[in-house]
Amino acid sequence: MPNICLTFGTQVASNTIQQALTTVEGLASWWTNDTKGNPAAGGELVFTFGNNGGFVMRVLKNTADQVQWQCIQGPDEWLGTRIEFELKQHPNHCQLMFRHAGWAAEVPFFYHCSTKWATFLLSLRDYVEQGRGRPFPDDLKIEANGM
Repeated sequence: MPNICLTFGTQVASNTIQQALTTVEGLASWWTNDTKGNPAAGGELVFTFGNNGGFVMRVLKNTADQVQWQCIQGPDEWLGTRIEFELKQHPNHCQLMFRHAGWAAEVPFFYHCSTKWATFLLSLRDYVEQGRGRPFPDDLKIEANGM
């Protein structure tokens, strides 16, 4: 099964990034401004992207160094996939390791999501470093139809 794997490093401490991944306010500041739900382990998060639909994620893990969700509602290609964030604090920097795991195949939507995840992870980096991300609807568009 193919996975989307991305990373970035930053001088920002891991607990700052963890807050951006584990609070509704934090998530709404870098992924989509229409974020609702319970980010605690066992909770569910709803991410909506205007007329483009959205996702419901079950929170599988929410610890100081790992956050994991499973898609329980959304496009067929996402159902059952896992979104995984791992934080590795080093003496001089923090490394975020990201994986969107469990795709059935490398279909066109996989390629789209791979690029979109890259733009949203850069939005996350900007949010934790500069206090302002680019969540949907102000995200970087990569498609001719504006998505």
